[in-house]
Amino acid sequence: MNRISQRQSLFPLVFFGLMVSATICVAKPPDFVITIADDHGFHHSSVYGSPEFQTPHMQQLAADGIRFDNAYVASPACGPSRAALFTGLMPYRNGIVGNHETELKPGVESLLPQLIAQGYEVAFHGKVGHGRLMHHGAYVPDEVKRLDKDERRPIRTLTSVEAFLRDRPKDAKPLALFLGWTDTHSVWPPQREARVEPANVVIPPRIYDTPQARAEMSRYVEAAERIDRRLGETRELIAKYLDADNTLVMYTSDHGFCWPFAKWSLYETGIRTPMIVAWPGKIRPGTTTDAMVSWIDLMPTLIDLAGGGLPKDIDGKSFADVLYGKSDQHRDAIFATHKGDKGMNVYPIRSVRVGHWKYILNLHPEFAFTTHTDVLGTAGPRKPGAPSHGGKHWPSYLEAAKTAPAAAAFLHDYHSNPAEELYQIADDPFEQNNLAASPEHAEQLAELRAMVSKRMREVGDDQSLSGKPRFLKDFPLPVVLDVSKPTDKMSPSR
Repeated sequence: MNRISQRQSLFPLVFFGLMVSATICVAKPPDFVITIADDHGFHHSSVYGSPEFQTPHMQQLAADGIRFDNAYVASPACGPSRAALFTGLMPYRNGIVGNHETELKPGVESLLPQLIAQGYEVAFHGKVGHGRLMHHGAYVPDEVKRLDKDERRPIRTLTSVEAFLRDRPKDAKPLALFLGWTDTHSVWPPQREARVEPANVVIPPRIYDTPQARAEMSRYVEAAERIDRRLGETRELIAKYLDADNTLVMYTSDHGFCWPFAKWSLYETGIRTPMIVAWPGKIRPGTTTDAMVSWIDLMPTLIDLAGGGLPKDIDGKSFADVLYGKSDQHRDAIFATHKGDKGMNVYPIRSVRVGHWKYILNLHPEFAFTTHTDVLGTAGPRKPGAPSHGGKHWPSYLEAAKTAPAAAAFLHDYHSNPAEELYQIADDPFEQNNLAASPEHAEQLAELRAMVSKRMREVGDDQSLSGKPRFLKDFPLPVVLDVSKPTDKMSPSR
């Protein structure tokens, strides 16, 4: 074979190699569209086994992708949960531990600039950050586009999102769009707007059941369904303005719903969150995973999927292999921390989940557990500008407790806790059977207690309070009547 024929025979291979190389180089990274709900509980959609919630768009997203059954947040309050999301660090490592705290530790950096450095356009719509952390740029760099003039007011439409997507040039940068909806962060829509009748709602375990609670729960159901409808509208905009085949879509929530034993607690209903992800051609449709993941892993995962190097010295780590179906495991343990919410909720708690076991440490069992739900729910008429997300049904519990033993027992259960709690989640998903005093589980208790103690030392946990506590010895708990002779027709939902 002469030299010319050798060149001719090699040319197709060289040309093909150059074409493959060029294709790899010019392939556009995926767009990310992340919907974040505020106070939407893990159980509260048809996707997670509650058919009384009509959430067809969440259901479709799960059918198109993967449903996470063990996704967690770092804290059951908005501020520290979202700070952990955008820093990839747990609360005591990033400095935002209590709700409404505003100062990150010196040297702590947001992960958003790394996405921007990878060529991404990042945009926020609605409540994505929290309070002053959002407005003062603690973890939101100036390059992030704000699609709303005032993020403090409730956002109920996608009008500005559609205008933004419509006006982007065809050769625009890859997009990371975060949408934050506050419908489920009470106050909820007026009763006349609720689709479901109060008689048809399901009152979760451990929560006392009254007609007033049912009426308010029907409004929460409607709020979740409103978010679901907007998720459907979001996917329509993706199909219209983005490359739907190259767009990862996620739905999740910052913590549990604003009811007892959920938000502001470290029970599963407080820190376990819905997480549903679809990405055509990358994530196998209709799959579920038991892999334990955390919100601190979300930004490292996006950075990884976009082709970037994973940040060092953070707590979060990419769960891309879970999305791709290469693994059904991610974390061996999930830690969570709660400090409090100023004076409304002064009750520091720590927890760890390992396998099916869950350990909770209540640092001050001598404190009365209170939240906005009961404090504001019994505060009388609301003053202009005062917080508005108290449980309006709470007086019905106090009234019922005067004659109903189960109602009085519920209030005792809500306001007081033992120092330690141990639960077997597979058999007791709503954490109603505390095994901490059981001799046969002493070894498990000691092991998890040691894990939490070690973790607290490692992160410099100062066990500080968010405000002035209320003490149980001074707290007006109702008298617990003889439960063998119930006088009420309403009882805790079991």
